[in-house]
Amino acid sequence: MRIAIIGAGPGGLYTAALVKRLRPGCEIDVWEANAPDETFGFGVVFSEGALGGIEAADPRLFARLAAECAQWSRIDVHHRGRTMRNGGYRFSAIGRRVLLSMLRTRCEELGVTIRYGTRAPEAALLAGAYDLVVAADGVNSSTREAHREKFGTERGERGSRYLWLGTDRTFTALTFAVADTEFGSMHAHAYPYAPGLSTFIVEVDDHVREAAGFTGQGSDTRGGGRADGGPADVDRIAGIFADVLEGHRLRTNRSRWGRFSDVRNRCWSHGNIVLLGDSAHTTHFSIGSGTRLAMEDGLALALAVDRHGAAPEALTAYEAERRPDVESMQRTARISQEWFEELDQYTDLGMEAFNAHLITRSGRLTQDDLPPRPPDQVELIRDRFAEADRRLRGTAAR
Repeated sequence: MRIAIIGAGPGGLYTAALVKRLRPGCEIDVWEANAPDETFGFGVVFSEGALGGIEAADPRLFARLAAECAQWSRIDVHHRGRTMRNGGYRFSAIGRRVLLSMLRTRCEELGVTIRYGTRAPEAALLAGAYDLVVAADGVNSSTREAHREKFGTERGERGSRYLWLGTDRTFTALTFAVADTEFGSMHAHAYPYAPGLSTFIVEVDDHVREAAGFTGQGSDTRGGGRADGGPADVDRIAGIFADVLEGHRLRTNRSRWGRFSDVRNRCWSHGNIVLLGDSAHTTHFSIGSGTRLAMEDGLALALAVDRHGAAPEALTAYEAERRPDVESMQRTARISQEWFEELDQYTDLGMEAFNAHLITRSGRLTQDDLPPRPPDQVELIRDRFAEADRRLRGTAAR
């Protein structure tokens, strides 16, 4: 069986590695337009239990991840000079470049071919030469857009503007910080992902952004109205959140003011072309599940391909397995996004009440909205991959 994968992000590489583990005889080719170390963003966060599927499916990869992940067990809420700490959580995070490097190494060990710096041929052409084409080319997927009527694509940009930054302050918890300014409220989401490194995402509504003059010096508004977060913007943000940053500086990496892009599709496959990760669906970053969902898509697709080959039943089974979880997370993410967009309704509450509103998003969210993978599912995954390893050892012995 020949499989083409468009995009070498976490979802695409993880899919390639898992299919190759289950079916070593498959020929898998991955195309990535960027160079291996060319990526955006800073850290990738996983909520409690999100790594369980990785441990069951590929213990070697999990061991490498676990050795590098930052871990913490609190959510801190910082508002008007006070910080409230909320325990009982478990999070892990890792640098995006480190995660991609590990996945790339794993693919190379297993015999997957990755073509970096090479734009993939059109999916329609690949579909004639390969048994399966996986579109893991992200939120701006050209594969999806070329067939949007077939996929039933709905996409819209909505909500506040955000700027994805990094900092050399090591936060010790997932931290939500609110800053009162003369122009209105701004807020930030921060979390550690390596010693001396944290992600720092700033979010602000249009009224406050325009009043504050965050226009992005040297901005480039191509591509969905995004504007570069120029040095002046970043310096001002560092000053506004100086008490939270504790004197540490902010970093940029292709950092641009943007809006959340809401992507949904009526169906995730067309012929032998299938969507995965952000090309199929997106969730607002305030619940930190985009990479997790992409990788879990990859796991479900790998298991479906192992069971059904490249037959249409594989893609039907994949979507049936993943869509309920994805749509549930999208509902949760929408609630979270809307709460932050209505932040001004809560900023004058006392600290205890404000903290409770944020943690539960006004009573609409609980810890149960971000559940770990059930133990029986973990065991099923472990059994499927253990059987594949036994088949491989048996073949080698013969």
